Amino acid sequence: MSPRKALPPQLSEPRARLLAEATQLFAERGFDAVTTREICQAAQLNPGAIHYHFGDKESLYRTVLLGPIEEVSAKLAGFDEPDLPLHEAICRFIHPFLGDETACAHQLFMREMQQPSSTFKSLIAAEIEPKFDAFAAVLARHAGLAEPDLALHQLAMGLQAMAHDYAHSRPMLDALYPELLRDDPQLEQTCRRIADWGCALVAYERERRRS
Repeated sequence: MSPRKALPPQLSEPRARLLAEATQLFAERGFDAVTTREICQAAQLNPGAIHYHFGDKESLYRTVLLGPIEEVSAKLAGFDEPDLPLHEAICRFIHPFLGDETACAHQLFMREMQQPSSTFKSLIAAEIEPKFDAFAAVLARHAGLAEPDLALHQLAMGLQAMAHDYAHSRPMLDALYPELLRDDPQLEQTCRRIADWGCALVAYERERRRS
């Protein structure tokens, strides 16, 4: 067995080591398939470390999921400022979903999106759903509605999904159409283009209700 690599300084604390190793193992195999003993062994800690730092395995998993969710939630701040033009509001909302996650976080969240756990659903409901409701309200206001209806909620989800897909399908896009994003490494142009499409779709929803 090859010797284990030294941990980076930021992972020298036991709690951080548990989070790092748990994220890796949960991403690879899922919550149910990973034991607390395995996580502690990977973090080079005694079997009681998870109980001491987190209480139990489910609380550890919640903390693993919560970190990236809170990061996205924090980056969404300000998109619903009343005086913000629609294009800028859309850009601010979708931009965090165009960012790069770590490979482990991406793998873990893709697993959860396909088979969401109760922990994941509760965190999304608490942290992200209110932001989506506020984004749909912004779109509704620019479409001339007092409150968002199902079509505006669907549009809000669709714009986010488009941004998320561009970010996480990048390898496939580069393979199929290498010129598509060649000059847009950080997807800033893509962000503005999706916002262009979003503005056009909001205008469509506004006109559709007038006809």
